[in-house]
Amino acid sequence: MMRKSFGFLIVTIFIIISCTSLFADQSAKDKTILILLALSPTQPAYQPILNGIRQKLQEKYGDGFDIHTEYFDIEYQIDSSSIEMKFARYNEKYKDIAIDLLIVVGRNGIDIIKKYAEDYLLKLPTISVDLDFSDFGYTSNIKLNEKTAIVGMKMNIDKMLNTALSVFPKTKSVFFISGTSKFDKFMLSIASVSAKKVSNRKFLFLTDLSMDGIIHMVNKFPENSLIFVPSFNSDYKHVNYHNPEAIRLISSNSNSPVFAYSDMGFGEGSVGGYILSFNKAGLKTGEFAVQVLNGVDPNSLEATQDDYYETVFDWRELKRWNIQYSKNIPPGSKIMFEEVSFFDQYKWIIGLVLLFIILQSMLIVSLIRLNKKQKVMTQKVIETENQYRKFVNEDRILRLGQLTGSLSHELNQPLTAILSNAQAGINFINSNNATPELLKQILQRIVDNDKRGASIIHTIRGMMKLENRPKEKTELNSLIEETVAVIRGEARKQSTNIFLHILNEPIYIFADRIQIQQVLLNFIFNASQSIERDGASNKTIDINQSFKEENVIISVRDYGRGIDESIKDVVFKPFVTSKIEGMGIGLAICRSIIEDHNGKIWAENKKDGGAEFSFSLKIFKDE
Repeated sequence: MMRKSFGFLIVTIFIIISCTSLFADQSAKDKTILILLALSPTQPAYQPILNGIRQKLQEKYGDGFDIHTEYFDIEYQIDSSSIEMKFARYNEKYKDIAIDLLIVVGRNGIDIIKKYAEDYLLKLPTISVDLDFSDFGYTSNIKLNEKTAIVGMKMNIDKMLNTALSVFPKTKSVFFISGTSKFDKFMLSIASVSAKKVSNRKFLFLTDLSMDGIIHMVNKFPENSLIFVPSFNSDYKHVNYHNPEAIRLISSNSNSPVFAYSDMGFGEGSVGGYILSFNKAGLKTGEFAVQVLNGVDPNSLEATQDDYYETVFDWRELKRWNIQYSKNIPPGSKIMFEEVSFFDQYKWIIGLVLLFIILQSMLIVSLIRLNKKQKVMTQKVIETENQYRKFVNEDRILRLGQLTGSLSHELNQPLTAILSNAQAGINFINSNNATPELLKQILQRIVDNDKRGASIIHTIRGMMKLENRPKEKTELNSLIEETVAVIRGEARKQSTNIFLHILNEPIYIFADRIQIQQVLLNFIFNASQSIERDGASNKTIDINQSFKEENVIISVRDYGRGIDESIKDVVFKPFVTSKIEGMGIGLAICRSIIEDHNGKIWAENKKDGGAEFSFSLKIFKDE
């Protein structure tokens, strides 16, 4: 039993919460607005007003509001009794409906409500929307009660007329064409008041004409004329027209620009200008409605001319009269219905496509030029490489030519030893004193001297080769000793001593053996020539070996005059030399060789005299 009671309690609470939520939602949506129109809602001026009101309410409340729209249609009521009967129905219809806001739109609507409405309507917060002719001496009662916000649209015919004349400054005649209804003639009289303020223009006021007569007439107006249509609801034959329809008929047959006082004729043949915008008036009314529904005092709300006027032009009409680019159009004007050409409509896309094509063309041209430059550069590189190899070969041949004497001396020693040992062997054999052991010793000495000569020839042949050789693991100290052995004989001729200061243990580098020999040989030759040229008293060349981090440094030091200061900073550049007979390519080749081995090369003058040329290479270590 307790469980059933508890379950019933839960269901009851759920129903109460749901109903409370439902009532809360209903309360949130409980915004009811009654709109009373003086004329039929089909009137062209009323449609934008009603649309503006609905737009602002929807922006604020979504679908959470109800609008009831009624109208008096006072223009077509035969007598006051008809209006009274109609209003009696409204009084009965809305007496039980909680109305939050009353909006009254149109001519003399407030007077009719005051006369026929019951108290519950008279006390509602109200927004009154109507034309205001107070600037022309006409007063109208557009305030229902002390809770009334007013959107009184003042007629500013003066500015309308002056704006039109500023756009068409050559205007000589202005024709005001009006319908025959009471309101049409009233608007014509208002326009005549503003026209009297303008000088140097001819003004003509036409009314009580049929539309056929007007159409026939407007095609024959004199040059430099303007047409104003203040209002046109019916013609002389009592044919009814809405303002947009009348303006369209007049404009399409006219030889002169047509203007109207409001946006009712805009887009139908009216040029535009400074016009009353019923659309803006509707939006302002909608803003006021939202504020009043939110509790704002209606008396604190006030509309200005900027809220319902705008300067706007129909681009099609401007083009028709060939002034679409005129400087007389007021700055900041809104231009509507502009006919955009295909190019103007897609100018950004066309521009981007053209830019893409131009960039593509430039890229293609650049690639073609780059390809040509690359071919030229490749050819130059090949030529430079060939020239470099030629220089290297010439440098080698030059060095070998300088070594001729030394090579002759070095080769002469093993050859002489071979000859001496061979003759000694023959003599021992002829004297019958030759023993096998003695002959073996003689033959071994012949073999050793032959190997020594072959080694010298092998070194020279390697230096003579032009082709590039692969780098390989090379023992540096034996390379140095071998190179010095080749040049030592030539050095002795000049009484020059070469001293080696290197380790007795092997040091390995990853290099082209012959190229490193060429660098070392170049350094030694330069040192020897410096000693001989400068007449140095100390005819010594020191070849030193040192180490820095993972690099081995080889330095060749002489005790001559040193490097000329004028070329010290560029000594390794091509064609730089202080020797009359020199080409200036030896040290440049040395630099290229060492840099190709990822090494460094440099030269410096020593404080105690002479110069020292050095290069460093990374020590090769087995992984």
